[in-house]
Amino acid sequence: MMRRLPLARLFAAASLLVALAGSAHWLLPLGREGLALLMAQDDAARLADLRLDKALTAERANREIEEALAGGDTELAASFVELADARALPVPPELRARVRAASSSTAEAMRGAGAFGRGFVTGEAEDLAGLAGATAGDLTVWGDVRDLGRQAGNYLRGDTVDPLMVGLAGAGVAATAATYAAFGAPLTLRAGLSLAKGARRVGALSLRLGDQLIGLLRSGRKARAVAAVADLGRVGEKAGMRATFAGLRHADDVTDVARLRRLSDAKGGQTLAVLKTLGRGALVLGELSTKLAFWVIAAALNLLGLVAAFNNFVVALLRPLWRQARPVD
Repeated sequence: MMRRLPLARLFAAASLLVALAGSAHWLLPLGREGLALLMAQDDAARLADLRLDKALTAERANREIEEALAGGDTELAASFVELADARALPVPPELRARVRAASSSTAEAMRGAGAFGRGFVTGEAEDLAGLAGATAGDLTVWGDVRDLGRQAGNYLRGDTVDPLMVGLAGAGVAATAATYAAFGAPLTLRAGLSLAKGARRVGALSLRLGDQLIGLLRSGRKARAVAAVADLGRVGEKAGMRATFAGLRHADDVTDVARLRRLSDAKGGQTLAVLKTLGRGALVLGELSTKLAFWVIAAALNLLGLVAAFNNFVVALLRPLWRQARPVD
């Protein structure tokens, strides 16, 4: 019985060691990945890179380019080509040539000219070219005066008045005056105001973000609202109008807008493709953070258990030798 006991201990220690080593094979990589994502949750560019490692393959990138070209969306196709190049994903030469040809289409530019002019004059837009015209009108005082007059007309007729549009247009008038007075100093803010108004028109500005901006303006905390609008101007400068609107659809508050600005600073023209691939996951971890924290804790416990089990196995293996070497009284 005394001889069987060391063997039983050795077998139990070995079984535990094998079980923990087997679980570590898949648990430790999950924990390492979870820890990396949790550490990057406040860095939108790093978070996007980590998620793109799994989400974006060469096959998917090429498929997205093909689908964008088929839908006439040359801006998205070009963004995916830029993103694929940045991540060393191969794009067939003939597909690149198709993107270049579509991007330089004179006919497409001519078709957009009329929509641009209508958007500039009326502020209404049915497509991206019209929206660009409306935003260009906002870069002059004309666009803001037009929108203030429209909201005043709504008030006089008893129709709904959009307080955010009133606030943005009023701030736009002041920013335009400051721009001319300071020779362009607050141009990023001026562009941000125009983008915010354009996003409001097409429904790209989430209700939560719109309500928060209204609350900040009404409560006197204008500095934070101005910072958020300036962030939008920076996104537009780095990534373009289309990417700004795409990002705003996933931004719930001014903190998300700041994350979008950091993403566009790092990714530039790739931003639109990143948002198309990851959606809101490009900006935040969301509910996934709890699950990731669980995997990190589980991996840490597994590693500690593995070290303890190895120590126990070595002790069980050497215990008989210690007993044999013990001097007899």
